[in-house]
Amino acid sequence: MITDLLEMDLLRTFVLAVDLDSFARAADQVARSQSAVSLQMQRLEEITGQQLFIRQGRGWQLTPAGEILLGYARQLLDVNQQAINALTATHIAGKVKLGLPADFAESGLPVVLARFAAVHPHMEVEVTIDRQAVLQQQLQRGKLDVVLSFGKDIPDDAILIGHVPIRWIGNTQKHIAQLRPLPLLLFEAPCLFRSAGLAALEKAKRTWRPALTSSSVAGMWAAAQAGLGITIRTEMGLPAGCVALTKTSGLPALPDVAVFMLIRKKTPSPAVKRLTDILFETITAQVNELRKRAKKK
Repeated sequence: MITDLLEMDLLRTFVLAVDLDSFARAADQVARSQSAVSLQMQRLEEITGQQLFIRQGRGWQLTPAGEILLGYARQLLDVNQQAINALTATHIAGKVKLGLPADFAESGLPVVLARFAAVHPHMEVEVTIDRQAVLQQQLQRGKLDVVLSFGKDIPDDAILIGHVPIRWIGNTQKHIAQLRPLPLLLFEAPCLFRSAGLAALEKAKRTWRPALTSSSVAGMWAAAQAGLGITIRTEMGLPAGCVALTKTSGLPALPDVAVFMLIRKKTPSPAVKRLTDILFETITAQVNELRKRAKKK
């Protein structure tokens, strides 16, 4: 039985802990100790009268009550932020320039734009979808304010969102993964996913052939859906008709890749700061979901 009002500070830490899948990382975000975050979660359980977490090995997972609270916590925090911005930031006009790879265009971008428009209705968002190297060059030249990126190496000034597994991706025809040489659908070089896949095949002494080389992620997805071969990507933006192959496919294991943001200015404008906050929250939730899904395969 709920005995008190839900405190925004507790809800914010609760959502961060879930999205980051770690009390320690949540503690870093709210500038508290890990023990202080644990006490906050205990306080939240006292208020709600429900157990919110259950131990699972060395980690934890949400109880059914925790899952219910998570949905409401997100809504309450979002409404709270909208109220603050409605009183302080809706008059801001201008343009925010965002760059991101095609992987995020359909999965995270619509959510980010909708939430940003709700708090900054007079701001124009200019979105550039391109290769990571091109986006980072444009950021350095001042043509972009924020860039979302994948990377093997994380720049010192980057804001790390998390790590996601690189996967072998094809359609439902499982026999394709057994073909020798393996037909590959490759993004044109340089490409970190291409490099990771080819290195893994070389280490496993698995022969392959290029079935398609493309400069378009959409083109690779289409070829994978058609059954022309296997491609190498994360599950970000995975379209219908494409599946990540499981360990039973016989293909070698692939590493994780970092997801991070780069911001042009050390002290960004309020609008850019809000956009990065929304990006971080939205993509963190997706990264966490992909990692949980990968553990089950």
